[in-house]
Amino acid sequence: MTTHVETLPGGLRVVVETIPYVRSVSLGVWVGVGSRHEPPELAGISHLVEHLLFKGTERRSARQVAEEMDAIGGLLNGYTSKEYSCYYVKVLDEHLEKAMDLLSDLVLAPRFDPADLVKERRVVVEEIKMYEDTPDDLAGDLLMEAAWGDDPLGRPVLGRETTMAALGPEAVAGHHRASYHQRATVVAMAGNIDADAGVRLVHRYFAGMSRDGVTGTGSGPSFRPGYRQRIKAVEQAHVCLGYEAVSLADAALFDFHLLASILGGGSSSRLFQGIREERGLAYSVFSYASPYSDTGLLGVYAGVSPGNVRSVLVAAAAEIDDIRAGGTTPEELQRAKDQVKSSILLSLENTANRMSRLGRCLLLLGRVVSPEELARRIDEVSLESLTTMARRVLDPNRVALAVVGPEGLPGEDDLRAALGGREGR
Repeated sequence: MTTHVETLPGGLRVVVETIPYVRSVSLGVWVGVGSRHEPPELAGISHLVEHLLFKGTERRSARQVAEEMDAIGGLLNGYTSKEYSCYYVKVLDEHLEKAMDLLSDLVLAPRFDPADLVKERRVVVEEIKMYEDTPDDLAGDLLMEAAWGDDPLGRPVLGRETTMAALGPEAVAGHHRASYHQRATVVAMAGNIDADAGVRLVHRYFAGMSRDGVTGTGSGPSFRPGYRQRIKAVEQAHVCLGYEAVSLADAALFDFHLLASILGGGSSSRLFQGIREERGLAYSVFSYASPYSDTGLLGVYAGVSPGNVRSVLVAAAAEIDDIRAGGTTPEELQRAKDQVKSSILLSLENTANRMSRLGRCLLLLGRVVSPEELARRIDEVSLESLTTMARRVLDPNRVALAVVGPEGLPGEDDLRAALGGREGR
């Protein structure tokens, strides 16, 4: 396997990983615009534009898009995140040019029919309501708001129901025109494709992409240990904790990933064993690492009976305190290393996942990180560096909190006291 990276004259970056022993090619277009790049009055516009790109182009109706993709047996989709929008397709290698033609048409020449805009705004509102009715997802969104406050990073990717009505045709077209340009875009391919042939195809189909526009940048968010609560008539309390962590570019990124794994990344993790297996206080409890281009968050989630919220937080705090004190064992660290490496390397057996890794790395880091480098950096993490990371991140006095649940839950002071924060000392 070989990886080739090239920047076209207009600034568009291309990365191709040749895998000669497969029959598929995965192709993705990565644009550096997401919800954290939106002004408050346009919250959710990046996600709405993503929806509308699938509603037809100047050359194809939405039905034609679907029929052409089905005719070659391809898989076409897209999504929006905090920091980028992605459109991708997976096809047999013999159909790559057809897929490139179709995907470039969607990205470069969307129709933006006003009638489609009206319908898709309604669709997005229903999607927002679906998340509101999913308490664990809602708790995760509230945690981001508690951690980042009014910064765009704290807003949900979908936007808010109150902002949807203001997103008219001119705003949508203007957002696309300003954000979808060559310097903000990466085209990534992985599969049975020659690198030179791949670059030639990108040049042929994307040369007309605008060279002018705004490059999305975050606003330098400031973490705050805030608190958000939403009362809902549900059976469980959904509790999220958030700690300020490190960015994708931080040299200690893999200490962060391993810390999250040891704390609550699997069935042998501290939280799973201590809270679920030993005490039987929760069915779902885990932690996760969310690094961004300039900051990061370590999150902890537990879904518990309302009467057990405080007990769960006390148990979580005990595990966190032990890790901060250097209590991680060599066996735990090695198990976490093997788990994280396996998760990364096994995912790369799929061309779509390989393409995704290439696109994200080049877009957010400006370079491609090889699997060998990933494995090496994981192996270099020591017990000492892991403890340093734990002390850096898991500060009991700097915890963002979000809770979704029924009436009668403990208040903020009681929750912080259970975690051993300021109110608990």
